[in-house]
Amino acid sequence: MYSRLKICGITNLDDALITLEIGAHWLGFNFYPESPRYVKPEAAATIIEEIKDLVHCVGILVRPTLEEVQDIIKQTDVDRIQIYQPQDFDDLSKFDVPAIICYQVNPDQPADYDFMGADMILLDSYSKLLAGGTGKSFNWSLIPDSIPREKLILAGGITTENIGEALRTVNPSVIDVASGSEKEPGVKDYKKIKELMNELYLYHHEQSKNEN
Repeated sequence: MYSRLKICGITNLDDALITLEIGAHWLGFNFYPESPRYVKPEAAATIIEEIKDLVHCVGILVRPTLEEVQDIIKQTDVDRIQIYQPQDFDDLSKFDVPAIICYQVNPDQPADYDFMGADMILLDSYSKLLAGGTGKSFNWSLIPDSIPREKLILAGGITTENIGEALRTVNPSVIDVASGSEKEPGVKDYKKIKELMNELYLYHHEQSKNEN
């Protein structure tokens, strides 16, 4: 399966343009005010207007209400929404754009990973304090076989050092990287992003050789 790279935590146009020039397939914009990667919706809308036809733009929301999700979609024109802990709705198929439902994998608490009408599911590292961007990976063997890999987004502590292992072990549809693509929260490190893409290209090359 062809895996894609999502670089999360875009906060400015320069980072967006250079990241997509390097080859990232999806860019993530974090609309959770408590995140160090938070970007105001109006600022994100300006960036997205410039790159809309060049890359897939994803809006990340944490504990949003239905109205807040609808407002973000309308205001920013994202291609897709990514939601942690929806508050007053449980059907993510009702929006005008596709949705990703997100779960943190807690090894001490078995979970029912319900798609809730979303077309993709994201699994991330568990943290009591953070919803994503922890910089820590989790035990990938805890990912249920029942989740189709073509619908799986893998997040949580993905770096240049372990992306190859993540791809070969999990084979997700999308690899999601935030802290592993940064100099500091909200500031991208282009060298790291190039290395991430190189690892992805290597993986695809290996896959094509094996198919032949």
